[in-house]
Amino acid sequence: MNKSKLVLAGLCLISVSFFSCKDDKEDPAPSSGPGTVTLDITNVAGAVNVDETGGTYYTNSSGESFNVSKLKYYISKVQFYNVDSMMYEMPESYFLVDESNQATTKLEIPDVPAGSYTSVRFTIGVDSTRNVSGAQTGALDPANDMFWGWSSGYIFYKIEGKSPASSQPDSSFMYHIGGFKNSNSTNANREVEIDFAGESLIVNGAREAEIHMLADVLKVFSTPNTISIAAFNTHMAPGGNAILIADNYAQMFSFEHLHND
Repeated sequence: MNKSKLVLAGLCLISVSFFSCKDDKEDPAPSSGPGTVTLDITNVAGAVNVDETGGTYYTNSSGESFNVSKLKYYISKVQFYNVDSMMYEMPESYFLVDESNQATTKLEIPDVPAGSYTSVRFTIGVDSTRNVSGAQTGALDPANDMFWGWSSGYIFYKIEGKSPASSQPDSSFMYHIGGFKNSNSTNANREVEIDFAGESLIVNGAREAEIHMLADVLKVFSTPNTISIAAFNTHMAPGGNAILIADNYAQMFSFEHLHND
């Protein structure tokens, strides 16, 4: 090989080496740092999405038709579990899900440590500390129309609508459920665990992770307690029938699927 060809070959090798190094520098290894997990909640009534305009009627387990004009509830104390039962809990995790504002049905949990998770736990309601901590901001702002007062605290779950079964002159029904005091007869906070049905949620700073869940309002009327609108169409205080409804809304969530993009 003559000298000019050797020089050209050497330049090619240098060029390939240079650009290979440059490409490696610009294409770093996937991040193994913490990531954001989104809890994506779809409010449904059986097999159909909730229509908050009032134009759609559903049938509860008592055979009563009803529509929905308002649906709001608190989710707090979000925790993630893996196969070794190790847990991450989001600090100050308080979310208000409001069906009239679809942005609130996607709960973003930042800084979840990288890893593989098999379930998520959360509370429907607001803990006793926050109920008695004075004026709050964000999701807990009393202006969100989910607050009774300093003695009774927050409304954890609110559903309103109309039903022919209601004895009210305007056929309305409304259930405003809350109560935080440490008693089986008044505490309406309920813990929910969503297992990922054998799948793993992979959290990594280089990817998006989403948990898709359904929240079925029909179960609020049926599981485990039968709630008849004809029997009582209004409840707006802690205790009594609020506990029956609280036991039911603890069962309204179900797992749909994961996204590990």
